[in-house]
Amino acid sequence: MNTTLPMLRDFSDRFSPIVVKELRQGLRTRFFTSALILFHTVIILLLITVTLGAPVEAVNGIFWGIAGFMLLVVMPLRGFAALHTEATDGTLDMLTLTSIASFRILYGKWVALYSQALLVAGSILPYMVARYFFGGVEILREVVALVVLSLGSGIITAALLAFSSQGPLLLRIFLALCVGAGAAPLAFFTTFLVSASQADSMVRAFFALALWEQSSLIGGILVLVVYAVYYFLALGSSRIAPPSENHSTLKRIIALAVHGALMVAGLLLCFLNTDPDVAFWAYIPLMILTLIVCMDVLTEEMPRYSTVVVALARRGRLGRLAGRLFYPGWASGVVFAFVMCVMALSIIAGITLRHSSWDWDDGPGVYMVCILLAVFVPVILRINRTNAFVNWWVVQLCSVICGILLSLFCFSMNARELGVVGIFTPITTLFGVECVDYSSREGIMLLGCVFSAVWLLAALVRAGTNFNTYTTLESEALQQAARETPRTHDAA
Repeated sequence: MNTTLPMLRDFSDRFSPIVVKELRQGLRTRFFTSALILFHTVIILLLITVTLGAPVEAVNGIFWGIAGFMLLVVMPLRGFAALHTEATDGTLDMLTLTSIASFRILYGKWVALYSQALLVAGSILPYMVARYFFGGVEILREVVALVVLSLGSGIITAALLAFSSQGPLLLRIFLALCVGAGAAPLAFFTTFLVSASQADSMVRAFFALALWEQSSLIGGILVLVVYAVYYFLALGSSRIAPPSENHSTLKRIIALAVHGALMVAGLLLCFLNTDPDVAFWAYIPLMILTLIVCMDVLTEEMPRYSTVVVALARRGRLGRLAGRLFYPGWASGVVFAFVMCVMALSIIAGITLRHSSWDWDDGPGVYMVCILLAVFVPVILRINRTNAFVNWWVVQLCSVICGILLSLFCFSMNARELGVVGIFTPITTLFGVECVDYSSREGIMLLGCVFSAVWLLAALVRAGTNFNTYTTLESEALQQAARETPRTHDAA
């Protein structure tokens, strides 16, 4: 009997065309194949040295150093110029003209890049088993370390992919360095997990927790990872989307829900535990995510088409009022960023109220106020008027440089009292307070917080004066809806 064999296909039709395109291109590049072959060659040679008498501890450290460099640096860097290359080659405009949404374009690219990183991570497993027979390896801790590196690789890839939408090369290099600095704790944690003997006590402490506590901790980490990846992809998609599309409302609603959950978790940890440091398990990720969200919403361009406001404008006065928080554009972004900052600072306020030994004025509280209020300074200072995203980072970098110069001048000239000059901006306040005497710090910090609040107030006033843009677009949207209503009745 003759049997017909099914036709072999490399990818199913259910896959996104962007995923198929990027995977085909990525797996065939010389960079990926060369990096993968070189990685495995180095690992095999490293394991051979163990049979020749090399110290197992040194080999384990080098092994995880290579694995971490591959997963946290080499593989994510493939997204460094992904969108910029598409834009310069002219293929990005062709993609946006199709029915594929801009978020699906970012998501497809991320899936393709992250799949290759997972392929590398999966190829490490046989070497982990081989090293287990050499001794000196805790397989559970190493599996956790590999999972941490894999999750971190996904976040870094999404961040670099989102920032690749920016044109200036220096800005993308600077942002890549910032992402690398943010990923450094992952590398340190992995090193601690696989090499430090104290990691055993951490593992035992985790298994000593109740089942619901273990599930909550693991589930919370996974939710934060998924949210971070989503937000970076949404950030990048909003930068390449046509101006007639609204990519901000859904993004802000999800951010408000996640940040609200973190705030509630932080307050519960604060008031249900006697140790004030427990609440920082919720505050630290909330603080980092708040800075990322504020950077995004405060650099959005103001909308020009009524299609971006029509969904909320049709819901009456309440919908239009909510639009001042969820509409695209930096004007509503100022109000949204203010809400995000209040949610983050509420945990610090809760710690201060719950634990009398933790003083708000003693440093940490006002430090965090200055850091959060610094996000509003670029709304007023416009060094680069053509690109709000570039302007935000230039202003922050200039503030840091001014603070460093102020500190150098105060210490080199032995004029520490001049640190009071730094009170005029939030960032320079943090540098200036380190120059003055300890007895004057509290007053300088409070004075710096007052000036920081002035920047916030000025940003809110400037945002309010630009709300007429939303009012005009709402009127156009309602008029368009009124013209479409008679046509619908006539057709019926």
